[in-house]
Amino acid sequence: MKDFPIRFVLTDEAITPSAGLALVGYLLHQTKLDKRVNALRLPTVRRDVHISHSDVIRSMIGLLATGKTDFDHIEAYRQDDIFSTS
Repeated sequence: MKDFPIRFVLTDEAITPSAGLALVGYLLHQTKLDKRVNALRLPTVRRDVHISHSDVIRSMIGLLATGKTDFDHIEAYRQDDIFSTS
């Protein structure tokens, strides 16, 4: 991890629940989770859905990282650019 793209700087700014999402997103990217999850084929799930398995998994992991345990809390982050980018 010598090319870690995040620098930590001490400031007086408030820490928000989304503060750690960039780190979580980076670590998920390193595991290549998207490819592994999207390679799964579930016989009971239609293949013509518009939301990939990895999108659902990454969203739930993002929710868990912000302390939310129910997937219905995703609505609060629908327009949140930091959440979707991370």
